[in-house]
Amino acid sequence: MSAKGYLGVSRMGFKVGLAYRFHFIIHIFTTPLSLVIYYFLWKSIFVFSKAEVIQGFTFQGMISYYALNMLIGFIIWTYVDEDLEDRIITGTLTPSLLRPLNYFWAIFYEHMGLNALSILLEIAPILLIAVFFFGLSLPAAINAFLFAAAVLVAIFLNFLIAYITGLTAFWFQNIQGIRRMRRVVVSFLAGSFIPLTFFPQWFQSLSDYMPFQYIRYAPITIYLGSNTLLRSFGLIGAGIVWSIALYFLSKFLWGIAYKKFAGSGT
Repeated sequence: MSAKGYLGVSRMGFKVGLAYRFHFIIHIFTTPLSLVIYYFLWKSIFVFSKAEVIQGFTFQGMISYYALNMLIGFIIWTYVDEDLEDRIITGTLTPSLLRPLNYFWAIFYEHMGLNALSILLEIAPILLIAVFFFGLSLPAAINAFLFAAAVLVAIFLNFLIAYITGLTAFWFQNIQGIRRMRRVVVSFLAGSFIPLTFFPQWFQSLSDYMPFQYIRYAPITIYLGSNTLLRSFGLIGAGIVWSIALYFLSKFLWGIAYKKFAGSGT
C-alpha cells in the first residue's frame, strides 16, 4: 500500500470534482440565502419571545451556530454510500478491487480529494460572508485548534457512517431509501436542524452515547467556546472512540460483503 498511490487517488477525486464544479459554485449563492432565512426566522422567534437567551444561545450565537453548521456540512459531505451502490449495481466495483490498494482507504482518499475542491470553492467565500455579514466571530486560538481537530474527527466519522450504509447495497442493491434515511437521521441527531440543547435532558444525555453529535454539534460548540477545555477534549476523544469502533465494524461488514460478492461471481 503506497502513500503515492493514495495521493494519486485523491488527485483523481479532485479531477472528478472539477467536472462538476458548477454544483459547488451554485452553493456559494444558495448558502447565504439559507442563512438569510435562518436569520429572519430566529429574529422573529427572539422578538416574539422577548428573550435574550434561548436554550443557551443568544440571537448572534444562534446565527453563528447555523453558519458553522453549513460550513461543516461542506467539509464533511460525502456520497460514498451512493457511490458504492452505483458500483455494485453497474458492476464497476471489480476494477476498483483489482488495484493494489486497500479499498476502504482508496475510496476515502478519493472522496477527500473531491472535498478538497469543495473547500477551495465554497468554504472561503461562505466563511467571509458569515464573518462580515452575519457577525460570525473568529474563535480563540485554542478553540480554533480544537475545532480543527473535531472537524477532522467529524469527517472520518461521517464517512464511516455513510460507508457502512453503502455496504448494505451488497444485500439490497437499491438502497436509495436507506441512503435518504441515513442523511435525515444523521442530520437530525447531529444537531443540524436545531441545536441539541432544545431537546429534553434525557435525549441530550443519550446523545453522549451515540456517534452523531460529534459530527456537527460538538465541533460547533467547541468553536463557539460553549464548553470547558476539559469538555472539549472529552468530546473529541469520544468522537475518536466512535471512529475506531465504526472503523472495525466496517471492516467486519466488508469481510462478509466481500465474500458474498466474490461468491456470487459478480
